[in-house]
Amino acid sequence: MRAVTLAVLLPALMAAGGLPPDAPADTTPPTAPAELHADALTCDSVTLTWSAATDDVGVDAYDVYHDGQLVRSVPASTTSATLPVVGGVAWGWYVNARDAAGNVSQAGPTVTVTPPYCQVDKQAPTVPRGLTGKATGTTVALTWTAATDNVAVTAYVVYRDGVAIGTITGSAANPPATSYTDSGLRPDTDYRYAVVARDAQGNASRRSATVTVSTGASCTNPVCGAAVVTTEPDLPWGLVQLPGGTVLYGQRDVFDVIAMNPDGSGKHSIGTVPGVEGTNGEGGLLGLAIGPDFETDRWLYAYHTTATDNRIVRIRYDGTLQTDTLEVLLTGIPRNKYHNGGRLRFGPDGMLYAAAGDGQDPDQAQDLANLGGKVLRLRPDGGVPADNPFPGSYVWSYGHRNPQGLAFDSRGRLWEQEFGNNVMDETNLIVKGGNYGWPACEGTSGDCSDPGLVAPVRTYPVASASCSGIAIVHDVLYIACLRGARMYRAVISGDTLTDVQQYFVGTYGRLRTVEPSNDGNLWLTSSPGGDKDSVPNNSNAKIFTVTLGQD
Repeated sequence: MRAVTLAVLLPALMAAGGLPPDAPADTTPPTAPAELHADALTCDSVTLTWSAATDDVGVDAYDVYHDGQLVRSVPASTTSATLPVVGGVAWGWYVNARDAAGNVSQAGPTVTVTPPYCQVDKQAPTVPRGLTGKATGTTVALTWTAATDNVAVTAYVVYRDGVAIGTITGSAANPPATSYTDSGLRPDTDYRYAVVARDAQGNASRRSATVTVSTGASCTNPVCGAAVVTTEPDLPWGLVQLPGGTVLYGQRDVFDVIAMNPDGSGKHSIGTVPGVEGTNGEGGLLGLAIGPDFETDRWLYAYHTTATDNRIVRIRYDGTLQTDTLEVLLTGIPRNKYHNGGRLRFGPDGMLYAAAGDGQDPDQAQDLANLGGKVLRLRPDGGVPADNPFPGSYVWSYGHRNPQGLAFDSRGRLWEQEFGNNVMDETNLIVKGGNYGWPACEGTSGDCSDPGLVAPVRTYPVASASCSGIAIVHDVLYIACLRGARMYRAVISGDTLTDVQQYFVGTYGRLRTVEPSNDGNLWLTSSPGGDKDSVPNNSNAKIFTVTLGQD
């Protein structure tokens, strides 16, 4: 009866000037907005309407997202919004409800719309000219003069010996680059290249004049190339190589762990992780890790989503997952359609570090009593380390939006990769107890003036980044990017990143995970489709080995 009475009285008390001093805090989020509809779709706008959410106190606002990015917030008095779109681009819209205490609902249903173009365009771009190529070892660098178009050139397709090998994308506001690096080629071989320009509506120019480039005798570059080891119908998210060479990776939407030999042979499921659920977005079976004592303790650690939270568990592995040994180490990490974080990494101190997203509730990133929007640190058995910066807390650093990359350098320092909203992504050097600014600060934009905030080491425009996993080999940082469809390479020099280079730009599409291999090279996974839903086996992903040059 008391709960019912409070639910009735709280709105009146708030309207009258506040709550009594001993009133309980409101910790109950609203229900998810339902019945989302898209109407009045034009080439540059769409009107969304939804049914009202409910709350024990009262809904204060609705946050409207597309594909994990906040677009607009509207007051609870309205259940509609007219929003900007871009013609020809698919937009996945959904709405969260928020109450006055800052509690955020789970996401409502997703409605995907593809607006028409504002004008029919049948005119192809001009032919790219001035194509030149230069070989350095077994890598070829191409450059050309930008094509022109009556609307805008939005992509270049690069051909090698008549076969398309990569696409460099852009937009009218940010034209695509006019260069391409082709690596991992055969030594002492002639290759013929050409380039085609394309606009947003698919009109393509004729191919450019062909240039022939001869490679050298051997690879002399930092990255020598990539080779497909296996294809995967589901999304490979977490990946770890065992001391004996076996590779384990998780199927995000199937919830199985797959084992294979380093050459991709012998691929088979070793079992399903119990209790995993998707989010119709980016939740599911996420990060995997093994500890420094794996050869004796045989624990496989996993970060995964459930119906109520994200959590970290461990299961013993003896060729299969011994699910009866499952131990739940940490619960209560906020979950939502997006922003679940998910990466795990053991540090040289023997502790387990986890990247936890803000669960699409930005205020949680600054709340030290909440696990969302944090880098967490725990003992292998799930206990809180005594030397964590906040007594009794798993929080190691805070003020993060959606971190998904963790890696340690040779000095034992932790580097982190983080998704921005719509301005910039961040690479951070994590310090104990550090505040990285979200939601007031996104990268270096926003209210970043507080001297207590830790600035990112490097930022990237979201359009050329949206990076997930990172790996460090010989104090060189490798970053796998989704929307940017590329891998960055950067040399760690003190507290900075230098000699930043880009590889595989447009060659393999969206890249999700990069991990060190036992032989000093890299594992790399693609994420070409199906990574914004929880539908199993709709992704057609690939797992690559990347051969590195001699530093």
